[in-house]
Parts: sequence; structure tokens; C-alpha cells
Amino acid sequence: MPNRLLFLIAAILAVSLPGDASALSMKQFETICAAGAVECSQNPFLQSYVGGALDLIAMLDEETEYLGQVYCESPKTLFNVPTIINYMLAHKEAYTDKNAMLLLIRYLEEHGGCWH
Repeated sequence: MPNRLLFLIAAILAVSLPGDASALSMKQFETICAAGAVECSQNPFLQSYVGGALDLIAMLDEETEYLGQVYCESPKTLFNVPTIINYMLAHKEAYTDKNAMLLLIRYLEEHGGCWH
């Protein structure tokens, strides 16, 4: 089963990287999820994908305070990768052909505590 996932990831990358890097769409995110042998929130590739984005967001926030209005809660509690993956899958309909990370930002806006 792991070989099937690696093949799927390689196929997605081959299609989506014709000459420059493309964003992972929510449809591709779902395809990777469906191909895994574990629950989506426990999929190592998806956890790395979301975790990498969270690392970048945390670094941007530390260096520039650019995201100060996106999340006000402590990243330690807010940056729960399995919770974020489940949120992304639960809200996927409007984002099928859009960058999957848009749902990560939406999660932070809804759960970040700035507007409550």
C-alpha cells in the first residue's frame, strides 16, 4: 500500500509541475487522502504538507507580525494538524479546484480567536 501512495504522489507531482511549481488543489488533496491506508488526518504526506504550511505561517508571523489579524490564539493549541486536515475535508466543496491552503487560512480565521 505505501508504494501505491508514493506512485500517486509522484503522478500528481508530474502532472502539476510542468515547468514551475503549482499549488496542491483540494481535489488533489482528497485524492492523496483516498489513496492512503490510514485515516486522512493521520496520512504522513498530508500531515507534512499542512505542517510545512504551519511552519511557514509561524515564521512569517514571528518575523513580520503580518498574520496578527489572522490568528490570536496560541499556535501551540491552534496548530493541530489532524484537526486542520479534518476541517479541510469537511469544507472541501467550495474549494475543489482551488489551492488547498486556502482552507488552512479559513480555519485560522474561524478558529484563531481574533473575531470572537
